[in-house]
Amino acid sequence: MQEFRGTRSWRKAFSTPEEPGEVTVLNAVALSIAVQAFQPRIPPCHRCPFNWIGYRGKCYYFSEAEGNWTSSRDSCSLLGASLAVFNSTEDLSFMMRYKGISEHWIGLSRQDEQQPWQWADGSSLAPPFGVRGGGHCAYLNDNGLSSSWCSTERNWVCTKPELPGPRPSRASRNLCVDS
Repeated sequence: MQEFRGTRSWRKAFSTPEEPGEVTVLNAVALSIAVQAFQPRIPPCHRCPFNWIGYRGKCYYFSEAEGNWTSSRDSCSLLGASLAVFNSTEDLSFMMRYKGISEHWIGLSRQDEQQPWQWADGSSLAPPFGVRGGGHCAYLNDNGLSSSWCSTERNWVCTKPELPGPRPSRASRNLCVDS
């Protein structure tokens, strides 16, 4: 094949192939480009915003900042979410795994010690969950659910439903974490 020393040599090398090998190389490059252009695109399976973690149809955001329970609730609201609400031991286990060593506020509170616990969405805390402590606002720690004064500064966990979008196909299932 010719060397590309000047503009004329470059144009000549790509304008008219003079040797049979040049035709084969050009055809191979053209075929490769055509095949790539018509490859099926795997739809994205990210249905949670950047820096959020998707699990079982919900998106979770674990804050790095700290705030009291009310400011944490407001921060989640600004993100289009609520303080974490969950109703299964699987969801609790997931959050315990991802919270790290920090304690995180969740969307569970009560008016006083005699009142039942209520989630941010208005539902009541169901068994098998129990909350340690005599506070009015609940948080996650290494032992599970605990409570304290709502004015204490902690990290928080927000949740919101996953964004609508295509589910990964069976062929691409191994490319996405889908629970």
